[in-house]
Amino acid sequence: MPSIARERAPESERTRRGIRLDIQGLRALAVALVVGYHLFPERLSGGYLGVDVFFVISGYLIIGHLLRELDRTGRIRIARFWARRVRRLIPAALLVLLVCAVLAVAVMPAIVRVQNLGDIGFAAGYLLNWHLAAGAVDYLDAANPPSLVQHYWSLSVEEQFYLVTPLLIAGAALLAARLRGDRRRLIATVLAAAFAASLIHSIALTAASPQEAYFVTTTRVWEFLLGGLVAMLPAARLPGAAKHALSLAALLAILAAAYGFDAATAFPGWIALIPVAATGALLWVGDSATGLAPQRLAHARPVQFVGDASYAIYLWHWPLIVVLDATLGADPAAPLAHWRLALIVLPATLLLAWATRRFVEEPVRRARGPLERPPVVFGGMAVAAGLVIALCAAQILAAEADTDRRRAEIQALLDGDALGGAAAGEARCVGAGALVADCAAPHARTPAVDPAFAEADKPWYWFTDGDGRAYCTETTVGTWTERSCDVPAADPGPDAPGVVVLGDSHAEHVFAPIQRVAAEQGWDLRLESRASCGLFARPAAGDDANAARCAEWGERLRGEIAADPEVDTVLVSLRTELYDLPAEAAEGLAELRDAGKRVVVIRDVPVVGVRGPDGAPLTGPECVLASGQGDDPCTWTNPWPEDWLIETAVALGLDIVDTYGIMCPEETCHMVTGDLVMYTDDNHLTGMFSLSLAPWFAKTLAPIVD
Repeated sequence: MPSIARERAPESERTRRGIRLDIQGLRALAVALVVGYHLFPERLSGGYLGVDVFFVISGYLIIGHLLRELDRTGRIRIARFWARRVRRLIPAALLVLLVCAVLAVAVMPAIVRVQNLGDIGFAAGYLLNWHLAAGAVDYLDAANPPSLVQHYWSLSVEEQFYLVTPLLIAGAALLAARLRGDRRRLIATVLAAAFAASLIHSIALTAASPQEAYFVTTTRVWEFLLGGLVAMLPAARLPGAAKHALSLAALLAILAAAYGFDAATAFPGWIALIPVAATGALLWVGDSATGLAPQRLAHARPVQFVGDASYAIYLWHWPLIVVLDATLGADPAAPLAHWRLALIVLPATLLLAWATRRFVEEPVRRARGPLERPPVVFGGMAVAAGLVIALCAAQILAAEADTDRRRAEIQALLDGDALGGAAAGEARCVGAGALVADCAAPHARTPAVDPAFAEADKPWYWFTDGDGRAYCTETTVGTWTERSCDVPAADPGPDAPGVVVLGDSHAEHVFAPIQRVAAEQGWDLRLESRASCGLFARPAAGDDANAARCAEWGERLRGEIAADPEVDTVLVSLRTELYDLPAEAAEGLAELRDAGKRVVVIRDVPVVGVRGPDGAPLTGPECVLASGQGDDPCTWTNPWPEDWLIETAVALGLDIVDTYGIMCPEETCHMVTGDLVMYTDDNHLTGMFSLSLAPWFAKTLAPIVD
């Protein structure tokens, strides 16, 4: 580290070059908050706002630079601006992405390989924030499996800002010239209007969909623009004491928010004004090395080094944390666990950041010759990013092909059981069939048990790419998915029962085996489902769009089905631990029964009752991996043995199909049955295990319906 200090320019020389030492200090603070949050989330629970500090700094510097170029030359050379940004940011970012792609394949568990490679591909295209928003990922939720490059969402936002902002300012300048108006005033008006629109949008979307709002560019633009508007203000002309007091208050506001905010804070929204406005105030006040000015702290050489290397530190620290978590498997609740991780991550991050800055960032940024030409820069970026994306795509396609092959093999076995013949004996011991046929060692951990396949084997494959795609439609209303399927009997007779399956995603993950039974029995079968919807929920004050749609959807469907003379039987399946609606369910079920329908309630499968060291629920694949190599990996006692929907059905005298006997025989719930992992997440069945339930449903459900 001393050699690094000797290579740095003296402080006075850095100041003469136009380097704002206070801004480097702010960068150091921002990256320290982010790294601190990722290493010690319980102690620095709001440290994620360091990203917002970065956004304000970027807006201040970039918009200030563009305006100075406009004042100096009368125009903005947009291609040269973009090329400078590419040379400054892309080489290091793509280097880390390439390393992460190798780590995803060689080091990370197979169950997260496709997720990581997909995120890396989107990060290379600087679209990761929209990808995460579309998937409704909660960046602040420790229960979500983190990817190696999840932190690249902020770089995607920043690059998108860099792409649009010079066009916006150049357009405003051109309009001012056409109108013969005050150019700077018109630019300020345009930026202020965009600032207000983005802030209003951020507040509204944070209230409606906080996971989406956290990532999308439009909810963050106002933070950059506040920095840009500060750059347009005259320099602060305040007495020294007032400057010091304002600076100290702003710094304390940032620190208080970093310690006071947490994962439950509705962020960004209006509350992000606290750190964003405080950062703007520090930028407006400017540097000071006198008296009690907190900016003096930024002048320390270690702080300046961290500020200089903040970008590379940000790039490297998170992949190191994720890889170490995955490979060491330390208990985060153990004493000093976070400190032990920090003792590895921090020096490794600083070393990698220094090397990246010394051997990648600076040589490319200062290069002369062809790299000064925008077409060469853009072409090089496209080729490098394309190679990273192609590498990830090839690995993803290979993994998907392996999943399809494995799915086809299992389905062929299950079909063999249905058709009889030599394969029937083997097929009867696959999945739930191992219990139905009373096979030996049904919960053994054989070489066929594959957590990576279980991670990929979602039950919705049946609807989107499997047998159900010809019969089903899918609609997203709000942020929840509605599915509707109509599977007519192959040879309908006059007495063919009309059966409707109603519920949420737990109705969906048992629909494929029920459809197999329906095909054998000659039923006309329908599905009406809405994810995360309680079916019997009633409208309530303060409902968001999803809850309001849920209440309207459930009421309408119950009325339509009650009045439909072609419906004989209604099957109801819900994730009951997610709701508490016994009175509403009693009324809704009675409505269907009193309309002359046979109502059958399918007892919900239990959620996975095993938690990881951090207290977060484990998915099925995670649970199998964490349990070691012994037989019957990952067992638990159902944490919700009392089911309000079943109790309601009993009180109404309705028929019940009880999954408890197949999922938790002898009071113990299992994760592996008949060579298959049963759960793909913490509450949904894998597609192939679900399909293997067909013989069991034939025994338990068919006699009731027929």
